[in-house]
Amino acid sequence: MSSLAKKVLYIDLSRQEFEVKSHPDMNEFIGGVGLGAKLALDFGGDDFLIFSTGPLNGFFPFASKTSVLFRDGGKIQDTYLGGSLSTRLRFTGLDAIFIHGVAKEPMVLDIVDEKVSFKPVGEDVGSLGLPGKRSVLDLDENRASLDAYFEGPNNILHKILIQKNLKAMIITGSKTFDIPDRERYEELYAKILARTEDLTVEKSGKPSCSGCPMGCLYSKTGELGGDILVHSLVACTFAEKIYSDTSMVFSCLNVLGYGYTHEEIENFPKLVYDVLSKLDVGTTSHI
Repeated sequence: MSSLAKKVLYIDLSRQEFEVKSHPDMNEFIGGVGLGAKLALDFGGDDFLIFSTGPLNGFFPFASKTSVLFRDGGKIQDTYLGGSLSTRLRFTGLDAIFIHGVAKEPMVLDIVDEKVSFKPVGEDVGSLGLPGKRSVLDLDENRASLDAYFEGPNNILHKILIQKNLKAMIITGSKTFDIPDRERYEELYAKILARTEDLTVEKSGKPSCSGCPMGCLYSKTGELGGDILVHSLVACTFAEKIYSDTSMVFSCLNVLGYGYTHEEIENFPKLVYDVLSKLDVGTTSHI
């Protein structure tokens, strides 16, 4: 399952072109906001909208968010969406989707694994992607909603999508992965799932993010900023006690076949902060 390269889907809205690139030199950035920051530094300039997932998304409880990184008014915004997007993106086989440019006309993106179809507005969004394996980010006059319920904090993602003339994104992940040590993985999964007392949120009857049984009152509106390691995995802020624990993170990554060391995990936040300083961390609003 593990890879020495981060795989990124680059989408040019202006030219209606896409390509997938592998970045072996970015493996140390793990995922989520860490990977997004590195991509923004190396390739973004002032024009980037980056959706990134982490190695635990789709495999462990409470690793339920998707990192979304962009500039707004010169400031870097890091936001985190709930819903099923993190799992769908994880099972495309991609680590991130990097969108740049502006569509000439309002557009719908239909992303299936590593392929992109550029559709005109008016296309039946419900007919796109694969049922049961897709997540839909849709834009109306007032908000951007994910899976018809979840949304980004403060509605700032809505503004960026309007600027890019992007009406909707349908992301389908249909790939499967082998887990090297299935028995150990299932033991660790059950152990984490049982740690609901370590969550800083109460169970409710609202829709749950993928990989979470809590259905909490706060899942709808997503998150802003937070712990660098937690949001590079990309886990929920309410599970910070679990996923800021270096030993637990090491165990999760190790059982999935990733070769990160304890030292690399411990030094990771500083690595990302160094990247952010080069992005002009003085203008960063949340990270």
